[in-house]
Amino acid sequence: MAMKSTTKSQLATGKSSVAMYFNDISPGLSESQLRFRLIHFWEAKNIAKGGTLIGIELLLIDEQGTVMQGFISSYRAPTYRRHLKAGATYTLQNFYAATSKEIYRVADQSLTVSFSNGSVLSPLDDIPVSVSFPPDRFRFHTHEDFQANRGLRGDLYDVVGHLRLVNGQSLSDRPILDESEMISMRHILVHLQTKDGPVMKLYLWDQAAKDFYKKFTSSEDTPTVLLVTTVNPKTVAGNLALSSMSSSRVFIDKDIQPTIDYFSWLSSNPEIGKQVNADEVTRVETMTIGQIFAYIKQEYAKVNTTLRYLCQKNKTYSCHH
Repeated sequence: MAMKSTTKSQLATGKSSVAMYFNDISPGLSESQLRFRLIHFWEAKNIAKGGTLIGIELLLIDEQGTVMQGFISSYRAPTYRRHLKAGATYTLQNFYAATSKEIYRVADQSLTVSFSNGSVLSPLDDIPVSVSFPPDRFRFHTHEDFQANRGLRGDLYDVVGHLRLVNGQSLSDRPILDESEMISMRHILVHLQTKDGPVMKLYLWDQAAKDFYKKFTSSEDTPTVLLVTTVNPKTVAGNLALSSMSSSRVFIDKDIQPTIDYFSWLSSNPEIGKQVNADEVTRVETMTIGQIFAYIKQEYAKVNTTLRYLCQKNKTYSCHH
């Protein structure tokens, strides 16, 4: 069943639907139809106002493998949220394309697809044989890239590597994670080493921490490979550290193809896997818990400010805070 906004449409009628690829989208209102797979969606909240919903952000991929960000304002969220399912395919008729925010971007495209008054979202159940949608697409970057971009609040890239420490515990003896401690502290700290660089600190916050805890503790064998999407490179106590965001997803060992490939490489190169560049591991961590929470609060505030700017800039659709 198609889902559409109950508000009056701002679009002209009488024009036929035109299927469109993401690369062909132009800024402004469009009556064209998009076909895509919903990779992931997450809530954007205003933490400064008690967690008030700003909107729902979407990560979409079309049949050409082009990834694009989508946005549903809080005003329209009740209409569509219950119908959203990660991995499902949809058509979207009528939308508004706006310039993407310049900070904390999760896709390469310069535009964001926003649901407008006349938007109609429908499940694409009968996919033609000639049409296929990639399940996902990742944006991996090197340690040098993270170093160069830390603190710039730019694009959020993905990272994959092998675990060295989990909350300070070595993997030689399976780390023991305390769920109540994780909930209280709101984060898990891992040390992750990539193929091409030294070990990096990676803070998994809130939902990412819960997802990692669930996967790690339920795995029969001690997980060794970790992939986290859309991480933010920061300077913490003078050192490079990666931090998960509300958009982050967590995968281990044999969850998806990139972790399977990395796991296979690690298994085929056990000696390389044992080599450790301890530059980041041995540096002293001087941040207090209060400082860490202050840092996260600051990051939430920056994201919320950007989303509010997006809402105010594109007045053809409503955002209620």
